[in-house]
Amino acid sequence: MLRGEYGQARAFLQKNIDELEKMGNRMGVLWGRARLGYVALREGALAEAHLILMDTIVDFSADEHKNGLAFGMDRMASLCVMIGKPVVGARLIGWSDTTRKEIGDPRPLIEQADLERDIAALKATLGPDAYETAYNSGQGMVLKEAVILALARNE
Repeated sequence: MLRGEYGQARAFLQKNIDELEKMGNRMGVLWGRARLGYVALREGALAEAHLILMDTIVDFSADEHKNGLAFGMDRMASLCVMIGKPVVGARLIGWSDTTRKEIGDPRPLIEQADLERDIAALKATLGPDAYETAYNSGQGMVLKEAVILALARNE
């Protein structure tokens, strides 16, 4: 994926997901699907990314798996940038940042680089003050509120 070879990344992820399903590794499958959503997002397959991300957010939420939710919310925020939902994107980033700090799960550098681009785009669209207002609002959301926001019709 880092080299832009999305077809190959998809094939590897799908093979891994299939093997994990056979072993009954639900969480491994869920993480594989979340990463598949990330690939779809990077490819520009926005409708597919949206569906996958919604499914994984629902599943991570059902398991109260905050690491997975933070990953999914970051990807959903990226999708919001791409589809013109900047306030939702800024709020999801605010929630994710707060949650990551709470659980001690910093973003990997490649994901942080993606997010920095998203934040720059959000600030350019909203303006710095409106971005901060939306971001701060997201920081104050509880898990259920963040999930409801992420699952709202944002396509």
